[in-house]
Amino acid sequence: MTGDRALIVVIVGPGALGCLFAALLSKAGHSVWFLDHDRERACKIADHGVCLLETMPQFQAVRATVNANEIGRADVVLLCVKSYDVGKALEMAAPLLVEGPLLIALQNGLGHHEILRRCAGLSWAVGITSQGAALVEPGVVRHGGSGITTLGFMDKAGIAAHQCLAETAALFAAAGLPATVSADISSAVWDKLLVNVGINALTALYDCANGELLEKRRAREQLRQAVREAARVARARGVNISGDPVARTEAVCRATNKNISSMLQDIRHGRPTEIEAINGVIVREAAALGMDVPVNQELTQKIRAIQAGGSVNRNRSVP
Repeated sequence: MTGDRALIVVIVGPGALGCLFAALLSKAGHSVWFLDHDRERACKIADHGVCLLETMPQFQAVRATVNANEIGRADVVLLCVKSYDVGKALEMAAPLLVEGPLLIALQNGLGHHEILRRCAGLSWAVGITSQGAALVEPGVVRHGGSGITTLGFMDKAGIAAHQCLAETAALFAAAGLPATVSADISSAVWDKLLVNVGINALTALYDCANGELLEKRRAREQLRQAVREAARVARARGVNISGDPVARTEAVCRATNKNISSMLQDIRHGRPTEIEAINGVIVREAAALGMDVPVNQELTQKIRAIQAGGSVNRNRSVP
């Protein structure tokens, strides 16, 4: 892969993040494909492209299919499905991965990395992003705010893979997606996880935008306790957590004060959430270490109950 030509980028999963990346990479002149499990949605995107809502709506042509063999080959594959769909997405994309393109997994939380490790011969890296995006309807995405995308390898990788990742970061940056490569992506993943631990489940339970959590006394205290619990678990596992994770989470709330978290979007649309990969993974890691994390346990149980159709008191009016 070289940085001086148009690349073939395959995005698995046309959700909010996938549509944002597709629109900006297509606008930059790259050949973008969506690989989707939903034939009707794939046909719609293939016919109409992706619409990016910023100051003015921008339509970008992309191709879309449910058949990986139709694509032929890829330079880079971006895995933009939810964490619980990683296994199925890898099966669907298998024909593309035979020739060894770099796959970048852009999921929240932890847990799916083990699935990636079990794929023999797969060249994969991890990406975490603070880009904000909300899906208005299939193929139509609203850009909720720019941010850095950090890329890196969780495991050892060869020189060619590192070169490919550096070129991908440059590709992203040239397309208006600021990106950097980290030598310690594991710590960056945990830093992002702690932010999600403090925001996602609480916004879903309080049915509010990110910034409103800081305006509710009880919610703000729950946020702080959940993040502190998760940070203790991370440090017990030997993870290097940078700075003050509570202050960082509150700063994200302020910077994205009008944003609707992905978990609240999922709850509002009746979709499964990534609770198991966020607060749920903290509960499981804590149990393995013999630690108590009561706030994360409570948040996990309440989101599970909502997903199961149970009655959970939503706390929007609590000050």
